[in-house]
Amino acid sequence: MREQEQIKGDEIVSILKVTAACETQAVMTHLSRGKWHMTKVTLLRTTDTNIQVDITQKEKHHPININIDQPVGISFKHDYCKYIFESCVIGFAPSVNAKSGGIIVVAMPDRIDRIQRRNYYRVSVPQNHCVRALFWHRGYNDGAKGVPLEDYWQGRLVDVSAGGLQVCVDLDQKPNFREGQLVGVQFTPMPYEQPVQIEAQVRHIALTADGTQLCLGLQVIGLEATVEGREMLHRLCDVVRTYFNLNQEAGVPQPEDAMANVEYTTME
Repeated sequence: MREQEQIKGDEIVSILKVTAACETQAVMTHLSRGKWHMTKVTLLRTTDTNIQVDITQKEKHHPININIDQPVGISFKHDYCKYIFESCVIGFAPSVNAKSGGIIVVAMPDRIDRIQRRNYYRVSVPQNHCVRALFWHRGYNDGAKGVPLEDYWQGRLVDVSAGGLQVCVDLDQKPNFREGQLVGVQFTPMPYEQPVQIEAQVRHIALTADGTQLCLGLQVIGLEATVEGREMLHRLCDVVRTYFNLNQEAGVPQPEDAMANVEYTTME
């Protein structure tokens, strides 16, 4: 199986029917009022034209800012792979589970991206590379392609996966960050490449082992819900493989043996 591949046609319905029969847990992502929202859902009944997803019991009733024709992204894990697709809301239905937040009906997608799970394991930046990461409060760039000219911070990329990254910053930057905060992030994986620019959420903040810097754990968000986002996801997978190969050449322990069960904490 290739690292990344697209599923189309009848295979889409087949894989969704299999996962729905198992009531597979998934994460639904949507954009509302300029902010990404992630909601735990369960894949339920699937037909040839739509999929029913149930809001997980612990969640509140489905957000009122999800409407008919609302674009959504859905991701789930199955058979050592992660599956991601974009769809739109076509209806709502009550759930037979009284504690559920309700059922959202989404259209059958025209494609699903299947990505091997190892792309979501953290891979360290090669030892002979110093990769600078730039941060800014999400929204400061107002959708522009570049980094804001002011009100941004710098750090050093420590490791990366398709789902998140870890960055070290100076201790005096601590007041600028808090858990749950949304930030824009840009880094250039290799000197000859174009920068990667993503949106992320600060998931944890801690001192480095030597206590000299602050380490930020960031979860990448919003990549499931758009074509452009999925292209960026594939770019991150390429970065993971590049760093993996460079580390392997240098004799650095690889995710399969050193970090095989370590993934970034996510809504899943």
